[in-house]
Amino acid sequence: MRLSVVWFRNDLRICDNVTLRQAINNSDAILPVYIFDSRKYRTSTYGFPKIGSFRAKFIMECVLDLRTNIRAAGGELYIRTGNPEDILKELCLKYRAASVYFSKEAAPYELKEEVAVRNALEDVGVETYSFYNSTLLLREKLPFTLSAMPDMFTAFRWSVERTAIFGEPLSAPDFINVPKGLENEEIPSLQSLQLTEPRVDIRAAIQFAGGEKRAIQRINEYVWQLEGPSTYFETRNQLVGANYSTKLSPWLAAGAISARYVYNEIKRYEKERVANKSTYWIGFELLWRDFFRLNMEKYQSELFFIKGPKRRDLSFRNDMNDLQIWIEGRTPNDFINANMNELRNTGYMSNRGRQVVASYLVHDLKINWLMGASYFESMLIDYDVCSNYGNWAYIAGVGNDPRENRIFNVEKQAINYDREGQYSRLWNQ
Repeated sequence: MRLSVVWFRNDLRICDNVTLRQAINNSDAILPVYIFDSRKYRTSTYGFPKIGSFRAKFIMECVLDLRTNIRAAGGELYIRTGNPEDILKELCLKYRAASVYFSKEAAPYELKEEVAVRNALEDVGVETYSFYNSTLLLREKLPFTLSAMPDMFTAFRWSVERTAIFGEPLSAPDFINVPKGLENEEIPSLQSLQLTEPRVDIRAAIQFAGGEKRAIQRINEYVWQLEGPSTYFETRNQLVGANYSTKLSPWLAAGAISARYVYNEIKRYEKERVANKSTYWIGFELLWRDFFRLNMEKYQSELFFIKGPKRRDLSFRNDMNDLQIWIEGRTPNDFINANMNELRNTGYMSNRGRQVVASYLVHDLKINWLMGASYFESMLIDYDVCSNYGNWAYIAGVGNDPRENRIFNVEKQAINYDREGQYSRLWNQ
């Protein structure tokens, strides 16, 4: 019997999971495993937990739901805590697995992790297979090589919309065959990861719960019950309420739902209900997500250095006191404070808010943009390494913005998006 290990990473779903499907097709049985990588729960250079409480709890909920879904298909999810290369090697030897399947990632840490896993498994004669599993676009159909990928989003979008293929989502497997007698572990507690239970804030626009089931519920609610796609373009920059935007980003970041699944639902909505600028714009935002992922693959560690891919020498301060004032919402600006208070208390902030507070930190306070990016990495429930560092570099003027000094006028932003002060009052009380 050919047994394969399926190592789940940021692909915590059974529907439209290319890696899972390939493993099932090429094996007699599989051993699904999720590993809480202890190295990812360490403290960052700037003193923040790399995975904070909001995101850690969401990931745990996604893993629990994944285990439930695998069990419903006749299988089991093996859960461990530690270093992936050590645990995967141990599992392959214990259960005599011939191969390990996993989804490819884009950022330097995850790529080093893949190399460590491959090297450890090569030592014991285990094959490894990896697949692109996170983008809307089919990688093999891109109209350019990675090195020739356009550095500006507009040129990228024009190119892929004309020539690239948007992938069709795969169905969930009907049956998952796993070996008998797995010696399993439970999901670690937040306390064991040196984290505390996040407090529920009743002011939050939405109470996010992790898992593929909840992601599909949110899509059905937003798309088919509320008909949100028909007005998305007009409402997407609002700040108060659950339904001014899709709110799908946490599930996309964890891989509890795929970009292809979301896009397919929007295209179906266009056929059955209405197609307009708003429905197009949701696909437009998904392309931004692909752009940042491919851009990370192209520039790698340059997106984690202060000069960025543009290699611009700009003057920034490493002032921890001013950074803390920004974090705690104690700046002289109520609009900035409101956004930072929402993030600190909920793990979430609107896309508009993220752009404005990032611009304020970088251009008004002159603080090192990597410090802000590191704080967002710790706090955001929907943190995605490619989008986070790509967007921060963009705002700082060292990334993919064709303009060199994109500075948001905070007062104007407050007037445009919080004219009556409802948002500021909500989060500054």
